Amino acid sequence: MLKLPDIILIKAFRTILDIQNAPYPRGFGKVQGRRDRFRVWMDRDYRIIYEVDSTAGVIDIVQVGIKNERTYKRS
Repeated sequence: MLKLPDIILIKAFRTILDIQNAPYPRGFGKVQGRRDRFRVWMDRDYRIIYEVDSTAGVIDIVQVGIKNERTYKRS
């Protein structure tokens, strides 16, 4: 994540803090084929992929990066 441009890194931290307070923000989407994995646009070309464990109250950030064919690869 630290390899992102500075402005994108700042936006990523802000978006992650927002997700912490509201894990299903306006504009979020489910990642196809993954039950608890979601995506949210952070910038025009960047996505944050995250998982929500509602029972444990945990949100895991899986990936922050440019949307391309590798963005949604299973990890």
